[in-house]
Amino acid sequence: MTVLKRMSSGCLVLLLCSQVCAAISVVPQPAELELMDENGMFKFTPETVIVARGEAEGEAKKLVRVLAPAMGFELKTAKTPGKGSVVLLELDAALEESLGKEGYRLRAGPELISISAAQRAGLFYGIQTLRQLLPPAIYGSRKAEGEDWSVPCLKITDYPRFGWRGLLIDPARHFIPVKDFKHYVDAMAVHKLNRLQIHLTDNEGWRIEIKRYPKLTTVGSKSDRSGRGPGHGGFYSQSDMRDIVRYALDRHITIIPEIEMPAHTGAASYAYPEELALKPKRNGHVLAPRPAAVTFMQNVLTEIMDIFPSRHIHIGGDEANTGVWKSNEEMQEQMRRMGHANVHELHSWFIRQMDTFLTEKGRRLVGWDEILQGGLASGATVMSWRGTSGGIAAAKAGHDVVMAPTSHTYFDYRQAPKELGLGRSVIDVQKVYAFEPIPADLNADEARHVLGGQGQLWGELIKDRERREFMTYPRACALAEVLWSPKDARDFNGFLPRLNVNLKRLRASNVNYRRLDDLLIVGTRDSEVEEFDYFENN
Repeated sequence: MTVLKRMSSGCLVLLLCSQVCAAISVVPQPAELELMDENGMFKFTPETVIVARGEAEGEAKKLVRVLAPAMGFELKTAKTPGKGSVVLLELDAALEESLGKEGYRLRAGPELISISAAQRAGLFYGIQTLRQLLPPAIYGSRKAEGEDWSVPCLKITDYPRFGWRGLLIDPARHFIPVKDFKHYVDAMAVHKLNRLQIHLTDNEGWRIEIKRYPKLTTVGSKSDRSGRGPGHGGFYSQSDMRDIVRYALDRHITIIPEIEMPAHTGAASYAYPEELALKPKRNGHVLAPRPAAVTFMQNVLTEIMDIFPSRHIHIGGDEANTGVWKSNEEMQEQMRRMGHANVHELHSWFIRQMDTFLTEKGRRLVGWDEILQGGLASGATVMSWRGTSGGIAAAKAGHDVVMAPTSHTYFDYRQAPKELGLGRSVIDVQKVYAFEPIPADLNADEARHVLGGQGQLWGELIKDRERREFMTYPRACALAEVLWSPKDARDFNGFLPRLNVNLKRLRASNVNYRRLDDLLIVGTRDSEVEEFDYFENN
């Protein structure tokens, strides 16, 4: 019996036989893994039955659906076991105390695999681990010939370190078709990522239908005002977005809408200049944080909340045009009237209006760390992108925090010195793996305010699905392990062999990714290393 408990499974697994090594290359690494019998295996056959009752039946249907294409046969479901081998899915509310809402236990013996969890999310994540215990071909869309659909006999106890395990994508800069959205969600689900922030609005385009203000899309979705290149028009109807939200929720991923304000609002200000734009026109289409603009944006958020059930609503709040406000007569008069000492207080006043509004509706405001300027709204959650200092300050003040620093989590940055990317810095998979969401400056009570972390993929240079996935993976695999697995289990050299198996899963799933270069192939046998062209797809 081999026990892998809060340790680097990659290093220890290499001591086992090669078949078992490949079979337990799970990403992200489970909290505890115990190999029961190095020779014992559970084998899937057409006679295998998936047993589930009540709410677990929904997850059982998903398991049938994802196994059938590659296996070439569709497993039956039942409420009670039959004569053949069984996969048992069961919900037990008592497990929440030890595993939380997303944890699970997986036990595999020669005739029975059981997955138990307190809630459906835990069953879903147990299923993702079960899929990773099978050959990578299980992720294919066609029948895979000659595969042995067997799982080693083992026990896994698993639960996430953080509740917010997110990515951000940016259709405001380059519109993303619905089918590409769903493909992106599918890849996230495999890695137990559970938040997808959508940057729906910016200067370049407004991408979500708002029925009260139709010109936001009839005008605002068709123009590029960034000066960075041609715009890619398009928008999501409310029906489109509800479909995406349902699709994600079915995979236990919460969509976090981001409606930028008071900056990054060029498309909206261009569509509705009288309500939103500063005057005179030489100020361009900078949003004026006047009461009329507050009402306008609250009306927008009312429709957003009807589309998105997420508790958190992101309102941006970054890079406000305070310099323009400072020299604008209307804004100066408003500041005098309201008793604001400076433009940071004006910015804070605007954010507070949104925070109060969302709080009254039972939602929570999220904003980039500039919302700390001028005083933070009482219910706000801070997303710390300019390093971690903003997150530290917010956590010390008792506010929830999502860590998203440019230093480790900006996936629009290049992955090697000569690759294409927005930032001058290089963020490769090893850099992402080194990310620690809880800074040493926080004590235990303050650290509880760190909800998790998020990888950002800003879309200025992301023109299609292939590029989007190339910039996301395998960096998102590293981020997933950082946010899910126990901190003291992390070891990059142990991660790499498992990552190389995981890349085969991505390939079978038709997910584009950047292959690892030779400098990162550490402790991996030659047979496991893929050929790599350093400048491929640049």
